[in-house]
Amino acid sequence: MTLLNAYLSRPSTQKILHRKPGQEGFSLIELVVVIAVLAVLTAIALPNFLGVSDDAAARSGQQAVVTAFKECQVRKARGEITGDFTQADIADFEISSFNATLGSLAAKPTSSKACFTSGALNDFVAYPKVNFKFPKFGITDGGSKKCYSGDTAQTTTYNVGCDAAGAAGAWGASEGNWR
Repeated sequence: MTLLNAYLSRPSTQKILHRKPGQEGFSLIELVVVIAVLAVLTAIALPNFLGVSDDAAARSGQQAVVTAFKECQVRKARGEITGDFTQADIADFEISSFNATLGSLAAKPTSSKACFTSGALNDFVAYPKVNFKFPKFGITDGGSKKCYSGDTAQTTTYNVGCDAAGAAGAWGASEGNWR
């Protein structure tokens, strides 16, 4: 028996030689089912992922306004009644201070980083850069935290971090507390 005949007579070689075309790999139906399952999982997971990034953006706005407030409180405790707070560099909010009551502010405050006006501690606000995408988060000079969502004409604000259960005010359609 020659070497070629010995190789061809082996059972493993015979199995390969007698295999019919199309018996290896996945069928078209199997591939379509896998793609459909992946599409359904993506459709479920994508909105949750986008919601997580919006939650993180709103929480960063809250944290930035708290940090500005605390920085100015430290200045006050040291007896310094002048100076500006350090602006946090966040993508979705602008942090400002102003010397008015939070609920009476009808428009976006002018960008100010001053901790004090005439020796009194200012109020602070995290104002969304895209109007009505997020609530406005504010802290009064006494430390009271308020949020304002939507406006009187458009109440489609993404209300993350704001219960917005209160009455309408000049600064937004609903005034609420931070969550």
